[in-house]
Amino acid sequence: MLVVISDLHLADGTAGDHNLKPQVYHDLLDRIADAHAKVRQVNPQSRVEIIYAGNIFDMRRTHFWHQQLEHRPWRHFQNVEKEGHARPPQSTEYLNLAVQLFNQIMIHPNVSPIKSILGDELADRFGGIEPLRQYIPGDSDRLINMHPSIRARVIDFLGLDLGRAGNWDPNGLFANKIVDHNHGVMVRHGHEYDVYSFEGDPQKPEDYFNIPMADLINTELFARLTYHASLLQPQPGTDPQFIAGFRKKLEQIDNVRPVSSVVKWLARHFVGEEKKLLQACIENAVTNFEAQPYVKWWLSSSGHDKWYNPLDEADRLEFLISGLKHLWVGKTDAALAVYDKFSNYDPFERYVERAENEPDLLAEGSRIQFVVYGHTHVAQHVPLGVMGEESNQRLVHYINTGSLRPTHTVTRDGRAFHVTESLDYTIFYRQDERAGATSPTFELYSGERSRI
Repeated sequence: MLVVISDLHLADGTAGDHNLKPQVYHDLLDRIADAHAKVRQVNPQSRVEIIYAGNIFDMRRTHFWHQQLEHRPWRHFQNVEKEGHARPPQSTEYLNLAVQLFNQIMIHPNVSPIKSILGDELADRFGGIEPLRQYIPGDSDRLINMHPSIRARVIDFLGLDLGRAGNWDPNGLFANKIVDHNHGVMVRHGHEYDVYSFEGDPQKPEDYFNIPMADLINTELFARLTYHASLLQPQPGTDPQFIAGFRKKLEQIDNVRPVSSVVKWLARHFVGEEKKLLQACIENAVTNFEAQPYVKWWLSSSGHDKWYNPLDEADRLEFLISGLKHLWVGKTDAALAVYDKFSNYDPFERYVERAENEPDLLAEGSRIQFVVYGHTHVAQHVPLGVMGEESNQRLVHYINTGSLRPTHTVTRDGRAFHVTESLDYTIFYRQDERAGATSPTFELYSGERSRI
């Protein structure tokens, strides 16, 4: 029985404490154990395998990098032209800082107990057989694959050594995808197909070290908003609780989906005196963001601004910046007008298209039936169609395994936001793990509840 989980986004909490309570992970294991108990009635030798499919840790939504004067993962110390801008800095001091950041995440009061929940010995819960565990880095935790010391910490935290004949070597890289023909599954995080979250060619392993624009959007823009808010001091006659309430509300920007709705979310949620504080934070964040050399390259014609496409990814990012600038000077209506220009952008359809063209799915003799991504935070199932020779046809599916996150989602009419907490995961069964099955099968669980 194979379980896929993604997008926990365990963070240090400095840019907003969005880590779920440890009880959520107890509940998750209870649900998986109940499913496996039913499987053992069919196949007593069944073993649970868990794949943590990326963005388990978040090393971007943090104030940590704003406290470092120079050594950041995207800070080049020389003039760089064209695609070279995407290469990691030659100075590697930022990797030692990344180790410090990861240690900071590990001691968060809602993160540290997870090691004894997910990364502990679990054989007693799964029929006496220790489950196997694997991990795939995503975009928010891409730095983990760049330093053996962080990989060693991940191996320990998630219990990747448990149930294996030998220990995991932290000097070896974690895989960017996992293929399991017995369960008919191919799993990757999926950020490879988001131009903001991956820079390069997914077929080139070295390109997974490239700097994605999402690093700067998340850290130098959004986390900068909350960082500046954390520095605000009450003016004479101002209630300190008012400032604290503003900070807490702004920290929720981390959970707004899709990101294109951030401008509308800010415009709807901050009025009166809060609006003045927001304008100061936006001025600081946008000025900082536009000053970044990587941003200048990315938005240039040698980066992602293509003259033949009037609404490319660079243009969409510039719309976001333009909308924020309108909020900065108090022009809410103008900001919302900018939002309306790209609010109909569908960020999910491209993942379906990529899934049906995965090389592992199309390869001769492939037994893959399920192409599984995370990244979008939206649990989804799309039957793609029939593949294979007539004597060995298989129905193939795209599955997004969702997230374990709170989410602020814009309503269909664009007039409000609804806040929910998600508990999403997917289970895949071999043919011999379900009575009467003639091929591998799956269950996609998407639990969602309104936040009080």
